[in-house]
Amino acid sequence: MVPENHRDILAKILGPLELEVMQILWKKGTATVQEVVDILNQQEKPYAYTTIMTIMSRLVEKAILEREKKGKTYLYSAKLPVDQFIKQKSSQSIQHLLKDYGEIAISQFVDAIGHSPDRLEKLKQYLNELEKDESK
Repeated sequence: MVPENHRDILAKILGPLELEVMQILWKKGTATVQEVVDILNQQEKPYAYTTIMTIMSRLVEKAILEREKKGKTYLYSAKLPVDQFIKQKSSQSIQHLLKDYGEIAISQFVDAIGHSPDRLEKLKQYLNELEKDESK
């Protein structure tokens, strides 16, 4: 099950139908295209098998899903649990910002955090942990 607070984050990473498919796979663990189609068609407007197969194939190409051949069909599963997926995408975004903007990205990040005492305290905690790890 995908926690409610993760849905807004995931909606910025995945398209609407990709998100629906991923929610099913994160909940079930593994599923065939037909199983996903059957679940989607209970909740929403009917989807064609080929539409869902295309979405799932693209998610495999994006390395978000894995598939394993079982007999004549494929079993699909999420490559990462939802929390790890969000962390990976967040990390990739930050790496791109740092690569593209360097020091400016860091100063803007700190400036944005500085307006929230809770987030500033959390940043200090992370920096202290990082310093402790590096001194070992």
